[in-house]
Amino acid sequence: MTAHWGIPDPAAVTGNEVEVERAFRDAFMVLDRRISLLLCLPLTSLDKLAIQKELDRIGKQLPDSAASA
Repeated sequence: MTAHWGIPDPAAVTGNEVEVERAFRDAFMVLDRRISLLLCLPLTSLDKLAIQKELDRIGKQLPDSAASA
């Protein structure tokens, strides 16, 4: 089972120090939220298809919606 949770590469951000720092913080926050959602899944009670569906749903989380999911 795989999941691709692509996010923009914060190392590719150009700009001032504040903009670069914000890019890294945003990437961390998105990945932290997605990992937290993964860890909350009841893996023992879900079949493989349901787990894959949840992984895909988590991967579609946008930064703005992460706090409300």
